[in-house]
Amino acid sequence: MRTLLVASLTAVAVAATASVSLAGHGGAASARFVTPKAGAMTGSTVTFKVKLANFQLDAASVGKMNAAGKGHLHFAMDGGKLDFPKYSGANGKLATQLGIAGKYSPAVNPWITYRNLPRGRHTLTVFLANNDHSPQGAKASVRFWVS
Repeated sequence: MRTLLVASLTAVAVAATASVSLAGHGGAASARFVTPKAGAMTGSTVTFKVKLANFQLDAASVGKMNAAGKGHLHFAMDGGKLDFPKYSGANGKLATQLGIAGKYSPAVNPWITYRNLPRGRHTLTVFLANNDHSPQGAKASVRFWVS
């Protein structure tokens, strides 16, 4: 069991530093998770922060015409299964208002807090989104355990 846990945490650490880029105007837009550090989490509340490159968060333009290199974020916990107000708070409330609860939690800040996470393995993915919610193409994922 101990060997399995160490191997799992190593795999988690690799997943947390991965990012995917999309070439576009002004360079490649990208995102990567900077906190928390990959691995086992104690407690059911976790705040995640991403670092963005060549992409500007533009809260005032959500729902307006797309602009190159600008937009917002879509966070999806376990493929969206935990993207409801109970788990992602105000982001989940906004998801409910937009009719996308259970798919992703929209965000105009480079962080999100999930609460009441069940014990076990989870994957959070962040997608860069255009103003009209269409994907920019860049995304990053982090895998972790709640004990």
